[in-house]
Amino acid sequence: MSNVTRSALLAVAISVLGCHPAVDTPGIPLYPNGATTRLPRNQIAQVAGPIAKIDGQDMGDQSGPFDVLPGCHIIELDTRPPANAYALSSGAYWSGQFPQTTYAFRMQAGARYVIQRDLQTDGTGPGRVVLSAREELPTGAVTDLSPVKSADDIKACKQ
Repeated sequence: MSNVTRSALLAVAISVLGCHPAVDTPGIPLYPNGATTRLPRNQIAQVAGPIAKIDGQDMGDQSGPFDVLPGCHIIELDTRPPANAYALSSGAYWSGQFPQTTYAFRMQAGARYVIQRDLQTDGTGPGRVVLSAREELPTGAVTDLSPVKSADDIKACKQ
């Protein structure tokens, strides 16, 4: 097989994979007996992002994603910048810590909850942090979610 043919096949494969919906990666189970008995994906919710704590449990340096039972979960984001924050672009870098951010999600079975923190800069001045969170249902529906604004948000989630 010629190098041109191999390159063409590789390009097609990458294109097909890039258009294919993400394959569900098994998460770190955070439910009773999860280490010995994995529940099917349609019985759990999954959360991923720069997470420090879930329901008060320290996630340490585990990168997730994390599998949890449906219901209310309180997610605290990691305040540390990523290890590669020193070279965002054009010699810009992030120093210090991010503000403490908490989410209260009423998670549904089969859904994914994705939190992203993007550092953006144009290279001419201070950058900014863009925080986003979304719920992705098995049906394909996507909903944007907001961080907790008050203790009432956490209370409402837990009710």
